[in-house]
Amino acid sequence: MPLFSQLQVLPRSFWVLVGATFVNRFGVFVVPFLTLFITRNGNTAAQAGWAAASYSLGGFLAAYIGGWMADRLGRNVTMAVASLAGSVCMLAMSQAVDWRMLALLAFITGAITEAGHPASAALVQDLVPPEHRVLGYAVQRFAVNLGWSLGPATAGFLAEHSFFWLFAVDAATSAVFGIIAWLWLPAGTRTAREQAGWGHAWQSIRRNHAFLALFGACVCLAWCFRLTNTALPLHLERSGLPLHLTGMILALNGVMICLFEVPLAMGLRQWPVRRVLALGYMLMAGSYLIFFASNTLTAFVVMMTVFTVGEMCAFSRQQAYAASLSPEDMRGRYVGFLSLAWCAGNTASSALGMPLYDHHPGMLWAVSAALGVVAVLLILSSQKAGER
Repeated sequence: MPLFSQLQVLPRSFWVLVGATFVNRFGVFVVPFLTLFITRNGNTAAQAGWAAASYSLGGFLAAYIGGWMADRLGRNVTMAVASLAGSVCMLAMSQAVDWRMLALLAFITGAITEAGHPASAALVQDLVPPEHRVLGYAVQRFAVNLGWSLGPATAGFLAEHSFFWLFAVDAATSAVFGIIAWLWLPAGTRTAREQAGWGHAWQSIRRNHAFLALFGACVCLAWCFRLTNTALPLHLERSGLPLHLTGMILALNGVMICLFEVPLAMGLRQWPVRRVLALGYMLMAGSYLIFFASNTLTAFVVMMTVFTVGEMCAFSRQQAYAASLSPEDMRGRYVGFLSLAWCAGNTASSALGMPLYDHHPGMLWAVSAALGVVAVLLILSSQKAGER
């Protein structure tokens, strides 16, 4: 079936979600520049790392609460509450200076804002038939990365004038997403009260060995992915590049995904799932090794290009693979549990990776590549019949 015909199969509610996601992701201004905001307020890189890690720690609570809310209360209510409350938290963060206060507010913001992620991923599973899920997730990531390609470039210019505007625009776009979710998105599959607890989900998850292997791989990948929002912007600045170029290099990731991910997802749809994931993981983690050769603008462009090719191979396929491993009545909690892997990797990357970068950047790049190898071994060792 031609690509355009496949896109027409996707339901109207899915496209509403995609449009709202673009608005929300365009306004993700704060996270890529959070470490710069903290260090420019007189705090050290290590302190900035702890404050950024606090946001990820909040994600642990978000995964627990958001997964339950998505299954019990509905996808739309969960996304709306998380986005509207998160916009208030972003404005509060803009007024903090000391890294300890920023860490506290970042924890609260992460706990509230990220609670909407399980609902969003589970709603795609509700709306899109299994045979079209790779395409559905690729389209959603197109919206995410179209926003990401435009957002950081805009944020870089705003940051050169005032960091406050980063928080203000981020808060405004979150509020818009919340209103759209509340008024125009469906509740999706809801689970009866007696079956909605985490106890039932955990009994299923602990027997699901393929899902647990994916969980472990995601912990490793989260470490590597988080560096693009923490160590990489700092490395760009310390290499003498201005903020607007930092935003442009980060935006390259989104531009490439917008242009190539959907065709790539369709072109690789017959390839074995776990091998495509392994290839993507290795490219993402190994891209940081380029900094052993050079720290020029060209090196940053090449690094981001290799990283993005790996991301395109892995992420839409990974989401569809995770969905195939999730029982229908536990989708929100399965997504929430997988979010814990990203929280763990993000937190470790921020709390341990930033001090390591401060003392020995090369060691940080080597550790990231080693974690990529671990992720590859985990995903290739898992077994699942009918993985296509």
